[in-house]
Amino acid sequence: MDDLRAWRWLMMVVDLGGLAAAAKQAHRTPSTLSHAIKTLESQVGVPLVKYHGRHLALTEAGRSLTERLRPVLRDLDGAKRLVEQLRGGVEPLVSLAIDQIVPPERVCALLHQLAQTHPTTRVELFETVLGGGPARMQAGLVDAYIGTHNVPNTVRQALGSVSLVAVAARTHPLAVRQEQSAAPLNEPLLRQHRQIVIRDSAPGRLASGSWLAAEQRYTVDHLHTAVGLVRAGLGFSWLPDFILAREPSLVGLPLPEGMCETLTLAWTERPGFSEGAAGRVIFETAQRVFQLQ
Repeated sequence: MDDLRAWRWLMMVVDLGGLAAAAKQAHRTPSTLSHAIKTLESQVGVPLVKYHGRHLALTEAGRSLTERLRPVLRDLDGAKRLVEQLRGGVEPLVSLAIDQIVPPERVCALLHQLAQTHPTTRVELFETVLGGGPARMQAGLVDAYIGTHNVPNTVRQALGSVSLVAVAARTHPLAVRQEQSAAPLNEPLLRQHRQIVIRDSAPGRLASGSWLAAEQRYTVDHLHTAVGLVRAGLGFSWLPDFILAREPSLVGLPLPEGMCETLTLAWTERPGFSEGAAGRVIFETAQRVFQLQ
């Protein structure tokens, strides 16, 4: 069983339905593949294939052995690609902190491009809130951070912007009031209702978020949880404006000037990260996809 190439040919013959098609793909003659299969059968001591007319199929032993070997061969192929990647200076692992305020399709675009360019690079993605990303950058736990907060002693490169707007379900009393009156809401009115807050993911939770004057609050860890609670009518929340386009059951609440804010989304990296092959792909893709917003 030392010649793994012969096992590949056997699987190719079965997958393609015959010696002729497999020989064409392997750039060998049918007789070469047939001889290799017979040699394998001699080595393992049991028949691996059987013929039904002109059709070649695996025996039970052949099926058992090829099912065991397929993942082994995939792993070997992956290891070979990884060796080639390492020789080419491509990072085997990148760690990213991306604030949950970043539209998910932008994140998908980054990872899709990386997968296309460097498929064996592994990614650790930390979905952070407020100071969580900067905290991981300062601790040296991630290679790059995309979000709205500054990281001390680093250079930020602006990518785009995102607006935080007050949002409630259409059936929420604040939304019903909006339909009855065009006047903006004010702080005393907001304080009478429960606010859904997304918790700062920094260990010390020192970063400041949006307005937090409501006495009744539900605090959660993730944006999608906050959206679900707002959708259920359990409160209002400050959410990124792209949520409104995706959630027809939610509406924006009119607020006085100054109570809603537009934040700059920026890229921050450890020194030299975007000079690496994978880091460069991620950074250049980020620049491109955020310019399209």
